[in-house]
Amino acid sequence: MENRILRTASVILAVTIIAATVALEHFSDSHTGQVQQEGTSEEQISESPSIQVSESKEEEFQQQLRLELPEGMVLEDLVIENDYVRQNIIIEIPDVESNYFMEHPLLGQSNHINDLYMGKGRIEITMDAVYEVESTVEDGYLYLDFISPQEVYDKVVVIDAGHGGGAPGAISQEVMEKDINLAIVKELKALFEASDENIGVYYTRVEDENPTFEQRAQLGVKSGAELFISVHSNSTGDGTVTQEHGTEVMYDEEKKEEGLTSEYLAQVCLEETVAAMGSKNNGVLPGHSIDIIRICEIPAVLLEVGYMTNQEELEKLISPEYQKQAAQGIYNAILRVLQED
Repeated sequence: MENRILRTASVILAVTIIAATVALEHFSDSHTGQVQQEGTSEEQISESPSIQVSESKEEEFQQQLRLELPEGMVLEDLVIENDYVRQNIIIEIPDVESNYFMEHPLLGQSNHINDLYMGKGRIEITMDAVYEVESTVEDGYLYLDFISPQEVYDKVVVIDAGHGGGAPGAISQEVMEKDINLAIVKELKALFEASDENIGVYYTRVEDENPTFEQRAQLGVKSGAELFISVHSNSTGDGTVTQEHGTEVMYDEEKKEEGLTSEYLAQVCLEETVAAMGSKNNGVLPGHSIDIIRICEIPAVLLEVGYMTNQEELEKLISPEYQKQAAQGIYNAILRVLQED
């Protein structure tokens, strides 16, 4: 990200010993939800710092958040993670004392922070939406700027690898659906990373974990995405081997969005994936009863790539080459829809 885009802030905050009410609703520790009171010990303060409105004009700097770092520390010494699904930003500062944040307050400006936790070299910031983080270290200070996806990308989409973690999905011959879904999404991720298209892609998971339906669906709204595609693999209801095979896409028949619709997105996804894989076209199907489709507030579809309960198709689904073809079809569909939008 070459250009720094700064946001006008409505509140100037400083982490101090004294508790105070600010524009943010509350800043609490991660367990009790209680605000730190005056007179608390240093150890407790480091676990649950409080917030005070700063009246000092010299603290009005452009960056949203600023923290003084230990002497000699550079950006590469820090660990900064952005959990887009949960809108959590985590900063790890190595080798600092428990009272470090009391002596070196976090200063800054933001009206997009819902919650803050600081303690033992760890800062956890919960945002009200998805933001990209631009971090720089200058003159011994860490600066954090929060930038919306729309300020960075021309278009934004969300990709969901169905199931995960303790929810394996369908199982056929010891093959778990969650693994096939994730493998296809990883191939899709590689395509986007190699692309020159300025498209922001947010993934509900890129590891073997299982976000809730709500977390998956709200990622579309929180990121301001144009569309949501959930990748799955099909099977018969009882898991028995069948001759049934092919690709189908489900959409929300009860939502009639203006512009891009769930049904049109489903049709394009079906056409492009079938063309890329050479699979049987099973059509687009009503899917309002499917949780992930129904609760999404943006155009969303669920793509059933193929049948795990068909022996020939299962062998294709676990093939890296077929997974790449499926990913290429989804990629083509996304580009087509976004170019037409």
